[in-house]
Amino acid sequence: MKQINLDKWKDFETELLRLQEERSDMAKSTGLRTSDFLYRGQRDASWPLETTLERRVSEQLTWDQYYHLVVVAKPLIETFTKQQWDVPNYPELLEWARGYNRVKTETLPGYDYLIYLRHHGFPSPLLDWTSSPYVAAFFAFTGASTSERVAVYAYLEEAGHGKSGSSGVPTILCPGPYVRSHSRHFLQQSHYTICASFDENHWRFCPHPKVLTDGSDTQDLSWKFTLPAGERPAVLKLLDAHNLNAFSLFQTEEALLEMVAMREIEFREREI
Repeated sequence: MKQINLDKWKDFETELLRLQEERSDMAKSTGLRTSDFLYRGQRDASWPLETTLERRVSEQLTWDQYYHLVVVAKPLIETFTKQQWDVPNYPELLEWARGYNRVKTETLPGYDYLIYLRHHGFPSPLLDWTSSPYVAAFFAFTGASTSERVAVYAYLEEAGHGKSGSSGVPTILCPGPYVRSHSRHFLQQSHYTICASFDENHWRFCPHPKVLTDGSDTQDLSWKFTLPAGERPAVLKLLDAHNLNAFSLFQTEEALLEMVAMREIEFREREI
């Protein structure tokens, strides 16, 4: 992964334009499909790029082990939320999770349920991204009061040469954004990736950094931009002017109050 340390927000916007120009050149040079960029913001640049499942569980679980966890939790969640998710029974999930080609080519069983779990705090192998660099920047800066630098990651799955892989080698899977899901999924322009490898008839989750390259390869290209956390007030005020704030991204009562507090306290303090 290529890391680029920046001093000002305007430098980040310049880098965004450069990335889009590079992507356009890739597409023109091959005439083949080139992915759109995905972005992810983290409020502390020193944090590793990892899923909430990796933060919670030290071992690298298999897909079937994880499906067992979420199937056990499903009746409790459905009882409380009064919602239902169409998830195959565990024997079917076990068969799917142990098929090399099925995991790579078919839609994840219960994908909408997995997204719900991810957005509501259940440990997840889904690493969440957004198609908007500005949404990513909001998440990077909104909680950055104690860190020295924040990070915004950019990821490009395919660079105009297709995507290759083989058994036993970690690969990043991108299930796609079009799924019936919680409204936050669409408000935040969400995408998700899963990093896993196939060994001993199991798909096992792996850390994303094992796959991400520094931009010199033809797939899974990645960049890490860091910015001073001190840019936070100016950046959040700029994003709010474009209606990108806690309320527009979450649409809850708590988010509404956070938006009002930000406008009436932090933004006004800068004007005084």
